[in-house]
Amino acid sequence: MKKCIYIIIMLFISLGLNAQTQNKLFEEGNKQFKNKEYELALKSYLSIEKQNIFSAELYYNIGNTYFRLNDYTNSILYYERGLRLNPNDEDLNINLKVAKARLKSDIYIVPNFFLVRWWNNITNLFTPSWWTIVSITLLLITCILFIFYYFSFEKKIILFYSLLLSLLLFIMSCFAGYTRQSQLSSKNQAIVFGEQTVGKDSPDKNSSDKMKILKGQKIKIVDKEDKWIRVKTEDGKEAWIENQDVVII
Repeated sequence: MKKCIYIIIMLFISLGLNAQTQNKLFEEGNKQFKNKEYELALKSYLSIEKQNIFSAELYYNIGNTYFRLNDYTNSILYYERGLRLNPNDEDLNINLKVAKARLKSDIYIVPNFFLVRWWNNITNLFTPSWWTIVSITLLLITCILFIFYYFSFEKKIILFYSLLLSLLLFIMSCFAGYTRQSQLSSKNQAIVFGEQTVGKDSPDKNSSDKMKILKGQKIKIVDKEDKWIRVKTEDGKEAWIENQDVVII
C-alpha cells in the first residue's frame, strides 16, 4: 500500500515538473522570437512538441517561426496542424493564406457540398471531450423527459415532442463527437515537400506524367501501395506520387 502511494506521489511530482519545464520552454521561445532569435525559438518550441505536447497556440508559434526563417513549407505544415485542433482560429487561417501566397501554392479549392460544410461547422464547435460532456448532458435530459412523459397525465404532446427533440440532439452530439475525434486522429492529409513532385498515372516511375504538384500544396491520401500513395489535390485531381515527397499533417 505504501509503495502504491509513493508511486502516485512521484507520478504527480513528475507531471508537475514536466508542466513547469514545458511552460519555461514556451516562455523562452516567445522571448527568443520577440528578440528575433528565430533559430533558438524554433528549438525551444520543437522541444515541447517532442514531449508529445500539442496545442493550436504551439503550432501557431512554430509556424510563425518557420515563416520568419523563410521556410514557408514547414510554416504551412504547422499552420495546418494548428487548424486541425482549432479550425476556426482567425490568425491561423490568415497566416496560412499568407504562407501559401509566398510559395504560390494556393490553388482553386473545390468547395464541399453545403451539407458537408454545415456538418463540419457543427463538429468544429467543440473538442471531442466537450462533445462527450454535451452528449452526457443531453442523455440525462432525455431520461428526465422520458420519466415526466411516462408518469404525466397532462401535456403529453409537448413532453413527447420535447423528448424526441432531446433524443435527436443526443444522437447528433454523439455523431459530432465521433466525427471530430476521427478528424483529429486521421492521417490522410499531408503537405507536399518535394521540390518537383510529378503525379503519375500509376504507382510506377515509368508511368505517364499526369500533373505537377506544387511544393507546400495540401493533399488528401486516398490509397497506398508500397512506397507510393494516391493523392487527391484540393482542386479535385488525383495522381500517384512517392510517399517520401509528403509530410503528414
